[in-house]
Amino acid sequence: MPAADVIVRARVGEVRVVPFRLHNPWRREREVSLEVGPWHGCDGDDLQVRAVLEEEKLVLAPCEDRVVRLLVSVRSTGDDGSSTSRDAADQATDKQADSKADDAPAKAARAAAATAREPVDVVVGPRGRGKDVESCVSAYADVRFEGCARPQRVAVVVLPAECDPVDVGCDCGCCCC
Repeated sequence: MPAADVIVRARVGEVRVVPFRLHNPWRREREVSLEVGPWHGCDGDDLQVRAVLEEEKLVLAPCEDRVVRLLVSVRSTGDDGSSTSRDAADQATDKQADSKADDAPAKAARAAAATAREPVDVVVGPRGRGKDVESCVSAYADVRFEGCARPQRVAVVVLPAECDPVDVGCDCGCCCC
């Protein structure tokens, strides 16, 4: 994986928040466009990362500092169907759109838009759970701040549930077991 400016550790199903402070040291306003580039997997293909910035465009006042938040969610693409997400409707819409328009530029634009959609909300039932990753996997993307700063490379390292879980002993001492 290329060197990263920000490393986020997460588990499948989590939504992580990465704040960025934008600083305008000049005495004039600055228009800034914010964008998350495509995610590139480093270890395996069983990871889906979604990220969205809370703002796409903003204007920094003279000498202003402003914090913008990147919301990152991860899930395993080997999902067994026990989790549901708002992403399912997006996939159905994308399939319908693909059947209507077969030109390559339109498909590329839809793929880029899908990458930057809101993070996936994973809803788990009382007895079900989403599929976990089998080993540590990682991915990275560039977050661009056009008109303000150089891109920041954000890496997400996803740990499996078996990696460093919380130990809970059944030896409470309250019974004779």
